[in-house]
Amino acid sequence: MSELLTLHEAIEAITAACDEGDGLDRYSWVYIRGAITQSSCRLYLASATDEEDLLVDQDGEALPPFAAEHQLHHYIEAAAFADVLRMQRQHQPLSDVADFAMALDHYDRFDVFLGSTPIG
Repeated sequence: MSELLTLHEAIEAITAACDEGDGLDRYSWVYIRGAITQSSCRLYLASATDEEDLLVDQDGEALPPFAAEHQLHHYIEAAAFADVLRMQRQHQPLSDVADFAMALDHYDRFDVFLGSTPIG
């Protein structure tokens, strides 16, 4: 999917892929521009094929051409993104985009699901 998405659109795309049974095959990485908690953030869902021909940016980060062109950065593996969505829905079934943003930000910062107790 070579397009920039809002968080809402990315949630819908990952959810649809998982519902159709190929979520882990359709997307491999999520790239981001901005902060996940800001409505202005944009995401790119990269497929495994997108990850084959990587470019190295000025910071030494290897990125798919689309991500490099749009000044995106690695954010989270698509499988982990889907897991955060699933866990958030289990804990708070009526979650909105802001709730998912908070859960994703928490996972990104602490490597643990929101509402879970960190190990160690």
